[in-house]
Amino acid sequence: MKFLLELWQAAIYFLFPPRCPNCREMVDERYQLCAACEPKILRVDFYSRPPAPLDKVLRVTRYREGSRALLHKLKFDNNLNVVPALKKILNDVSSREEVSELLKGVDFAVPVPLHQERLKERGFNQTEKIFGDWLARKNLSLKNILVRTHATPKLFSLGKAEREKILSGAFAAAEGVDLRGQSVLIVDDIFTTGTTCKECAKVLKDLGAEKVSVLAFAADFDDNLGKQA
Repeated sequence: MKFLLELWQAAIYFLFPPRCPNCREMVDERYQLCAACEPKILRVDFYSRPPAPLDKVLRVTRYREGSRALLHKLKFDNNLNVVPALKKILNDVSSREEVSELLKGVDFAVPVPLHQERLKERGFNQTEKIFGDWLARKNLSLKNILVRTHATPKLFSLGKAEREKILSGAFAAAEGVDLRGQSVLIVDDIFTTGTTCKECAKVLKDLGAEKVSVLAFAADFDDNLGKQA
């Protein structure tokens, strides 16, 4: 039986060799970034000037000319086939010093919520798909204590001022939430101008949260935030 299993696995490897999820170059391990894509995509670093009321913002990858294509397949094409690749990127950076620093003292995580109409349309919250299992392995619960109070248009083509106007008051807390003395981590797939996470953080701090940080799968600190913060 073991021999047949190994033979089957060898056949699958031969017929469908593992390829880089970004450029499709052949690699050694399934869902692994190739040697050319990894240094372009991975950017595990803190934003040096986190916009208030956020205390820290850490990204895992670069967005433009980085993980953008993968995230768009998930977010706009509803392609769940890219999720294992995104999860592998998270797993590969789990032991980084920056990740340990961010998670130190965190009580639980909160995903940026989708409006019910968008959730019904997409069928899932992409942020939960990316971070859910990874947070569980870090012994951090993912709590849906934020709700989106009204539907908003897709924001990727809008500037900072337009986003701030549209997202003002777009988030609220579930009833009976008390966060006094808590350290909360917001997880988000794409952090561009930071407006979404800032609006979420306002609600969390109004509930008494002592510290609110962000773990973003993708961001362009220098190209975008540095110009618009």
